[in-house]
Parts: sequence; structure tokens; C-alpha cells
Amino acid sequence: MVQAFGPVTFGAAALSLAVSAAGVWVTIRVAHMVGAIDVPNGRSSHSTPTTRMGGVAIVAAVVLPLTSWAFLVAGEGFFAGLVWTVPLFALVMSGLGLWDDLAELSPLFRFLVQIACSAAILLLLARRVPWFRVEGYILSPVFWVPLALFWVVWMMNLYNFMDGIDGLASGEAAVAGSFFFLVFAHYGESGWAVANLLVAAASMGFLVYNWPPANVFMGDTGSYFLGAFFGMQSVAAALSTPVPFVVLVLPFSNFLLDTTVTLLRRMIRREKWHLPHRTHFYQRMVTGLGMSNRKVTLLELAGAAASCGAAFAYVLLGPKGRFVIVSVVIAAFVTAGLAIRWKEQR
Repeated sequence: MVQAFGPVTFGAAALSLAVSAAGVWVTIRVAHMVGAIDVPNGRSSHSTPTTRMGGVAIVAAVVLPLTSWAFLVAGEGFFAGLVWTVPLFALVMSGLGLWDDLAELSPLFRFLVQIACSAAILLLLARRVPWFRVEGYILSPVFWVPLALFWVVWMMNLYNFMDGIDGLASGEAAVAGSFFFLVFAHYGESGWAVANLLVAAASMGFLVYNWPPANVFMGDTGSYFLGAFFGMQSVAAALSTPVPFVVLVLPFSNFLLDTTVTLLRRMIRREKWHLPHRTHFYQRMVTGLGMSNRKVTLLELAGAAASCGAAFAYVLLGPKGRFVIVSVVIAAFVTAGLAIRWKEQR
């Protein structure tokens, strides 16, 4: 078995970080040439024109080192499992995101492509591992594939929605990817571990330019790639490894609760939920409470790190303890949301 901890693995991570940082420098200049500039408007959280397409560097910094590691180190074992389906799916979705960054596709078209591609990968997974086991329950493909389809598409879009202030989406990927590297390495799942380490490293390289105040945005290219990677991974890894599904979801509790509550609120108010806006909780912390972008990003990443700690505790505890862990995480973020609302109304 290939070991996740080793000089080749960490060399690949260093290469990923360097490729990402250097790639962003290149994409900033290419974005100016092709006009991929995000101009501020009434719904923006930034005040100066900023290049997008930085996500291209993240994608390259994950896919190229991971492919090299898979062929040169892991060999056929990497492709015998399900690991390869996740970066492949994320790569395809990043292509959709790049197309949107350049041509501004309609929301309906993007949504239909996301559904079609997600369904194709999920059906492939169902052929390889038909039964989905979660917390003692066994689900047949008739039940789990539709649920997983909804989840993966939602994860892609929520990651896109949460990419609204400098450093947040890339910072979340760096925190979650680092945590998942340790989790998968603990279970001896080297392929999954290395993939997450490279995602974390590529996100850190991107943060060199994306940390507030940002010089570049990842655009839909990057947010679709990261959302697709983490969304599909939570399904494929739960199917094929001992890592529980909840552990693969908990680190994104802040993203999940923010986007879900915001979406429901906008739908109840009959607003066009798919259009850009500034009503996410993290945005309201800036516009309503007057916090700096950097402070909000740090608070959000601290919440993500705490959720990773909760996910680690989830692995160690029994059924009752696991229920308590999930309840505490939800209660903590709901309380934070209520506190934001209370302070806005003062």
C-alpha cells in the first residue's frame, strides 16, 4: 500500500502550492487580455474591478500533480478504486465554470449540465458499489442516487454562493482539505489523502493573491471545481472507505447552514434566489455589522476549523455522542446567525 506520509507526497504538495501561486500570476494577466474582469455593482462585496478566472490555477495545481502521483507512485491501484471519479468530475465542472466566466451562461443551462454530469458519475458509482451504508442503515441505489444527486448539485452551487468575499472559499478548501488528508491517512486511504492534500495546497497557493484585499477571484471555474470535488467526494468516499458520510460533511457546516437558511428566506420572500445578492450571513457581517472582510473571513475559517474538530470527535464517539456532536454544531451556527440578526436590529 502507498503511504500518504512520505517525501514524494509532500513534494507533490509543494509543487501544487507553487503551481497554484505561479498560475494565478499568469491567469491575472490572461484575464485582463480576455476581459474576464469582475466590475463592482450594487450586489458586489468588492469596490474595485478585480480579475476572475483564478480558479484555473487551482484546477491545474490539483490535476497535474495528482495525475503524476497516480501514475508514478500509486499505479493501477489508484484507478481500481473510486478516487479518480472525484477529480475527474470536478475537472469537468470547472470547465463549465470557465465557460460561464467567459460567456455568462444562463442559470438554467448551468443547472441542467450540473444535473446531467452528476447523475452520470453517481450512476457509475452505483454500478461499482450499489449499497450506501450510513449510520447503520443500508440504502439501495433507488433511494440514495436521487438523494446524492440533490446533494452534489447543491454542494456545487452553495460553494459558488459562498465565494462572495475575499479568502473565504479558498480558505475553507484549505482547512477542509488539510483535515480530510489527516482523516484519510489515518484510515490508510492514501489516494483520497493525497487528493485532499493537493486541494489544500492549491488553495493555499491561491490564497497568496486572494487573501483580503484580493487581487484575483477564483470565479465559477474555481468554486465549481471545489464544490464538485468535496460534494462528490462525500458520496464516493462514504461508499468505498470507512470514513462516515457525516465526517465528510461537517467541516462545511458554516457554508451549509448559511446558504440553506438564506435560500429559504429568499424563496419565502419570492426573490430571485439564483441571482447575485448580499444577504448571506457572512455578507451581512460586513454590510450590516461593519466588520472588515479579513475579520469575517478569519471568523468563518475558525468556525470551519471547529467543525473539523467536531468531525474528528464524531469518529471517536458512539451513536449517542455523535448525535450530540451534530446537534452542538448546528446549534452553534444557528446561535451565531441569530446573534447577527439581533445586532442588525439594534
